[in-house]
Amino acid sequence: MLKQLLACIFVLLLFGNALAEEKKTEIPIGDSPSLGPADAPITIIEFIDFQ
Repeated sequence: MLKQLLACIFVLLLFGNALAEEKKTEIPIGDSPSLGPADAPITIIEFIDFQ
């Protein structure tokens, strides 16, 4: 079971890397709150609507 889970994660990561090269987008974050180093290779941005 663990081997199958790891294999699925590995395939998803490989597929995600292939798509990431095609859909790279620069988004200015300015003074937005953030965690981690400013020069991190990946930035995850979460958009929330509190309605």
